[in-house]
Amino acid sequence: MNYGYYPGCSLTGSANKLDKGIRQVFAKQGHTLKEIPDWNCCGAFEFGDRKELSEFSKKNLEKARGLFSEIVAPCPACYKNLREADEQNEFAVTHPLDLFDDAFIGSIKPVHDLKGQVFTPYYGCILLRPKETAIKRTTVMEEVITRFGGEVAGEKVKDRCCGGNQIFINKSVTEKLSKLVLEKSKGTIVVFCPLCHMAMKTFSGERKVIYFTDLLLYIMGENVPKLQSKIERGGKEETT
Repeated sequence: MNYGYYPGCSLTGSANKLDKGIRQVFAKQGHTLKEIPDWNCCGAFEFGDRKELSEFSKKNLEKARGLFSEIVAPCPACYKNLREADEQNEFAVTHPLDLFDDAFIGSIKPVHDLKGQVFTPYYGCILLRPKETAIKRTTVMEEVITRFGGEVAGEKVKDRCCGGNQIFINKSVTEKLSKLVLEKSKGTIVVFCPLCHMAMKTFSGERKVIYFTDLLLYIMGENVPKLQSKIERGGKEETT
């Protein structure tokens, strides 16, 4: 299937690994992602006026009009902003986690399993709220982990805020909130949000923090030797 694709600023910069992972996973499943032409920043969380913020995303929808009916937006902030800007429900703005359905999971031919490993699926505060824009598949990461033999931990903190949007202006807040999540979780932290990834990696110490796409590609047997060695070592960083 062909999808319109809105990578957003993070996935073309600090979260480029997530962008590559999404493209690789979708390609392996026979799907095509085509970027909205000349897309612009959605404003994420940084713009104070919600009405003006919505206008940024409306411009992206205008650029997609006539080209795509379904738009995939991986960044939770971009996804939320596009959903809210689509007031007439003209598009199906979709997060990748909602496309990883039972048929998708069942189609995965595992090369590596997750037996003996513990993971904390961390969704963050946007993907699961508010209900108007929340993803539908609220346990998809847990389903994949357990299906392929892994153990799930940290259920009580899966939707806690990590303070990622404050990391450049009030790092102490991000540290406090992220460490609350880290203290109540176990094993490898699995995320989908670029800001959550940045916050968790900053304060995780030896704990491994990976994108969900990394985990999928590892299970599929893609060329992720560094990830493989760390998962097999229980999610601890290698030392040099």
